[in-house]
Amino acid sequence: MASPRAPLTKTTHTIAVHSIPIECDVYDAADYPSSTPVLLFFHSGGLVAGARNMIPPWLVQTCFHRKWPLVSPSYRLLPQVSGDALLSDVHAAYSFAQSLPTSSNPPSSNPDPRPVIAAGASAGFFLAALAAYHLTPAPLALLSITGIPTFRHLFFNSSVLIPSEPITEDDVAHYISEPVAVGRSVFDPSGVFDIRCLLPSGTRNPSFQADKKLPEGFTDDPNRGLLYDYFLYENLFLDFVGGVDPGFDWARGATDAEKAKLRDWPVTILIQGDDDMDLSPELGVSVAERLGEKGVYFEAKGQGHLFEKGSFLEDLGEDRGTPLGAVLKAIDALDQVVADRGKS
Repeated sequence: MASPRAPLTKTTHTIAVHSIPIECDVYDAADYPSSTPVLLFFHSGGLVAGARNMIPPWLVQTCFHRKWPLVSPSYRLLPQVSGDALLSDVHAAYSFAQSLPTSSNPPSSNPDPRPVIAAGASAGFFLAALAAYHLTPAPLALLSITGIPTFRHLFFNSSVLIPSEPITEDDVAHYISEPVAVGRSVFDPSGVFDIRCLLPSGTRNPSFQADKKLPEGFTDDPNRGLLYDYFLYENLFLDFVGGVDPGFDWARGATDAEKAKLRDWPVTILIQGDDDMDLSPELGVSVAERLGEKGVYFEAKGQGHLFEKGSFLEDLGEDRGTPLGAVLKAIDALDQVVADRGKS
């Protein structure tokens, strides 16, 4: 029996070249109108690992049912580049998403920038937040999936898991000496998205079986992720990204400039497990409180870091009172932001 047709197309585009090409994957379909938002998703991996094909299925399904194109870019990894390079890659991805054409609306007929929802998982959310910090027009909304909103406050406003046996430079020397690269290490193959896992209706394909081999050019080496623990232990992240990370102190709104920034800040939706051993929920709670009505925080009881990474919408059910219901509430909040935009 032939496999059912996938509901989406996946195309790959080069969005910048900095000694190496920076690419992104676009998941959309021919009938998507140019009036819908584009969801720009930055993958997890502590800014040192991961890959752009690590996308939670529920997020792809959410975009499919709303005809939102999903753009998932690569970006250069620490420690070979600085925060300025990360911001440059975010800018390239954001500009690409803003100008994304459709088959029925070529770029020349769509001169206005498309609204962009900037999303990220874990440290990928830090990159989404950079778009709101530094780029204009600001994203329509921000979506944090157990994300790190700021490295500047990671130690000062939150507890983090420090390895009981510190990672030494010898443990990560090979990765420190590597040339500049984008993320191609898939530390958890279950987190790799394949469009064949969905039926034409956008529902889960029960007969789909993932390939045993990863796509060409990707590896399942989990050890590059040790750089994250090493940088945490040595408190090095601010050395890399402090220049582009203003933190959230401005969200106190104490001055006229801070009040203006808070007024223009996009609605920020945060999903967080209360049993996250990689990132304390204290950080997300603190950011949401500082943002006031612009911060919307949904806690998943008993759930850990990236608890939803392999989930389909069918796994979430419909009960918003369950732990996975935090994801449903976040989707509801996104829908409300988009609906409010339509009224303005």
